[in-house]
Amino acid sequence: MNKRIKLDVKEKGVLLFEGIGTFLLFQVINVILIVISDLFYNNENFSSLSHVFNALNRDLSKSTFWGIWFFFGLVILIELAISIYAMIKTYRQFEVYKVESELIQIAAGDLNHKINLKVNKRLQSVVDSVNLLVSNTNKHISEQKKSEESKDELIANVSHDLRTPLTSVIGYLGLIESKNYSDLDQILKYAHVAYKKSLEMQNLVNSLFEYANVEHATSKLTLSTFDMTQMLDQLSADFELEANRRGMEIIVKTHPEKIMMRGDTEKLGRVFNNLITNAFKYGKGATHLWLEAERTPKDVIVRVANNGQSVPKDSLDHLFDRFYRVEDSRSKETGGTGLGLAIAKSMVKLHGGTITVTSDEERTAFIIHFPISEQ
Repeated sequence: MNKRIKLDVKEKGVLLFEGIGTFLLFQVINVILIVISDLFYNNENFSSLSHVFNALNRDLSKSTFWGIWFFFGLVILIELAISIYAMIKTYRQFEVYKVESELIQIAAGDLNHKINLKVNKRLQSVVDSVNLLVSNTNKHISEQKKSEESKDELIANVSHDLRTPLTSVIGYLGLIESKNYSDLDQILKYAHVAYKKSLEMQNLVNSLFEYANVEHATSKLTLSTFDMTQMLDQLSADFELEANRRGMEIIVKTHPEKIMMRGDTEKLGRVFNNLITNAFKYGKGATHLWLEAERTPKDVIVRVANNGQSVPKDSLDHLFDRFYRVEDSRSKETGGTGLGLAIAKSMVKLHGGTITVTSDEERTAFIIHFPISEQ
């Protein structure tokens, strides 16, 4: 909370001297003017200052007497007002000095410092603007720092994930290059392993490019009006063979039967592809995959759920992190890059929506909220 500035003893003395001194100066001027008037008119009734008001009382009418008193009183009030104004002006100068000292501290590099001063209205707007500027600067610095850390983390993760398959590719091709093989079958075996590892690298690079594109500030949506129910039915048909192979049944439920909304169907299709593929890969023991959607007055809610093995509670908050894998070894076996859910989250965010995950012994569900556009 902003506080009024505190004046030290010297500053308080200057402030009082400014007000009282100005008022006394006016009184001295008044006396000088009376003396000059006395000398100018050379009136014996005004030969001394002690006779001034006596003469006024004796020689002037009552209305004129009170008129002169009113005039003198008005002059004194004006002089008093000017004296008070001088004190206020001096006080505002002190406010400027205090604000300047605070600004010097900020200019010296202390961006965590805030000006907690309550000053006059005009100067307060400057103080508030400076505080807002410092706050925004700190925010941008923090975001830039996080961005740098994120970039370093991204490079480290990509390097790590590329190094393993690349080492295998170079190793097996090196065996072929050095003719360290016994027959053609062994050559084909080495080439096959190198080929599979090359596909892993290609998958990672493609996912990385896709993530970078969707995270880019200029990434745009190609919006169109579509039926969410129809999209889920199409996804069910596309993945039916894979689900049967894994012993899973895909169930589509929507309410109402037709849910019209606006969005980028290509990007949303990628979101649901990632979620369904994720359920196939990591929903161990699942027998059902549910694709559900419902429309509320505020949003469209879509759920992709399976009844497979639950996700550990300590992993739920990290599922959408880049390169995060619940089980690293299993992800390697299934060819996971750790970017699928991060890409899905970014694409949902582009649509102004949110995505969350819940998991228990019965279901693991990814829940997406798409706000309904007023358009």
